[in-house]
Amino acid sequence: MNSFSELGLSKPVIAALSECGYTAPTEIQASTAEVILSGRDLMASAQTGSGKTAAFALPVIECLDEPDKQPRCLVLAPTRELALQVEAEFRKFSKYKGLNTATVYGGTGFAAQIATLKKPVDIVVATPGRLLDCVERRYLDLSHVEILILDEADRLLDLGFMPQLRRIISKLPKERQTLMFSATLEGKVATIASEYMLDPVTVRVNTERLDVDSIDQRFVPVKEYNKDDMLIDLIRGINEECLGDPEKGSVLIFTGTKRKASWVKDRLRDGGIKAEEIHSDISQIKRESTLKRYRSGAFTVLVATDVAARGLDIPAISHVFNYDLPELPEDYIHRIGRTGRAGRAGVATTFVSDEQRHLLAAIENIIGIKREKPKLSPAKQAAVKRFQSRFRR
Repeated sequence: MNSFSELGLSKPVIAALSECGYTAPTEIQASTAEVILSGRDLMASAQTGSGKTAAFALPVIECLDEPDKQPRCLVLAPTRELALQVEAEFRKFSKYKGLNTATVYGGTGFAAQIATLKKPVDIVVATPGRLLDCVERRYLDLSHVEILILDEADRLLDLGFMPQLRRIISKLPKERQTLMFSATLEGKVATIASEYMLDPVTVRVNTERLDVDSIDQRFVPVKEYNKDDMLIDLIRGINEECLGDPEKGSVLIFTGTKRKASWVKDRLRDGGIKAEEIHSDISQIKRESTLKRYRSGAFTVLVATDVAARGLDIPAISHVFNYDLPELPEDYIHRIGRTGRAGRAGVATTFVSDEQRHLLAAIENIIGIKREKPKLSPAKQAAVKRFQSRFRR
């Protein structure tokens, strides 16, 4: 499918897409539009960076058509950042349809969100906890919802939101359309689908193997106690190679815990590298400010946990570092999928310590390749040699 008009989208939506620079639908968008427009329930799985938000936002905007006073579409997201980004996409794409959107999430005050909910709202994007608070305090009426969307359903369930999801769904009309987008469609995701979806259509796009053509994956053996020095030297090599260009030298580092994220950020700063951190202990206002500065190029190194980074829309990341290997191989895909987007080349460097070596087999299986010795650029080779020479004396 070569154009958005072939998806059955109206001129106002296509005009908004054109302004955003979108020219043709991705595979997940082309595969799901007809199903959503037909009113059928849908379970869809696609890899990070595939355009899944637009895959449900565009046809939903068509389905809602004219503005109304009560919410007719409810989107549930696992994190505040993802909720904000999904709402921003709905707002952009519905620019010429006159639909009203709102976000509801914790970590910030009630007042501004309640004020928004008192106005006509067509689409609400929310995290489960704060949404329930609003519903139970009668700030929000869900009785007119026609479409329910569970975005990153696997993560919603992994984070323990099943009880809240059940309570929220119990307050929705039984006659509705339910859409579920998830990295995986098995386990708990399949269970909740069997309970709350009616004969759903299943769509899987590029879920079995990661497209590695645009991502240079490197696995670097390192002692746990040497990770910080290795990371500092490699990032210095990137900075030398990219000459401070944020589009060529933007770095996202993943750690396994919040404490480790703070530790790594502090060690990088000790090494003269300007770095910031995001995780759930950071206030929402600070997280939003940090992300805005990162996108603008005010600094080029961001340290994050999986939960905080899930769903972040940062299109120009050139280098991803796995400081810690993820416990789940699917999280490896979500991590490295942050780079190599939109035709850009990307590099994913994974530190492999003896303590975490056992996690590699599952990652190799899901990406369908055997790891090779890293092919480092001249600048990075020099950085590794400098680092190694310290321990040969």
